[in-house]
Amino acid sequence: MEEHSQKGGAALSIWLGIALDGIPESLIIGMLVVAAAEQQTTVSLAFIAGVFLANLPEAMSSAVTMRKNNEKIKKIFGMWMSLCVLTGIGAFLGTLIFPPHPEGLFLYFIFFIEGIAAGAMLTMIAETMLPEAFELGGGPIVGLSTLTGFLAALSVKLIH
Repeated sequence: MEEHSQKGGAALSIWLGIALDGIPESLIIGMLVVAAAEQQTTVSLAFIAGVFLANLPEAMSSAVTMRKNNEKIKKIFGMWMSLCVLTGIGAFLGTLIFPPHPEGLFLYFIFFIEGIAAGAMLTMIAETMLPEAFELGGGPIVGLSTLTGFLAALSVKLIH
C-alpha cells in the first residue's frame, strides 16, 4: 500500500471511484428533484446529507494524498471541479430522462444505476480508502471512524 500511495495511485483511484459513484448518483438526484416537484415537496434532507457525508471524506482524503505527492493545486482543483461539472450535468440529465414515478423497464434501469453507484462506492472503500486509512491511522481508528460515519448517516435518517 505504501508504494501505491507514494505514486499517487490511491488518490487517483479515489477520484475515479467518486466519479463512478457520483455520476449515477447525480442521475438519481435529478429524478428525485422531478418527483419532489411533482408532489410539491422537497428532496429528502437525509439523502442530501448522506451524499455529503459519503463524498466529502473521500474527496478530502484524495486531495490531501495528491498534495503530499506534489501534485499541483491547479490540477487537484481541476479534477474536483470536473467532478462538480459532471455531476451537475448528470443531475440535469436525470431531470430530463427519468419520469417522476418510474415503472417497468425504467424502474429496473434505475435499480441498475443505483447498483453501479453502490458497487463503485463499496469497491473504492474496500480497495483504496480502508487500506490507506489502516496504514496511516491503524486498526482501531479505522473501525471507530467507519462506525461513527455509519451512525452519523443513520442518525440523519432517523431525525428526518
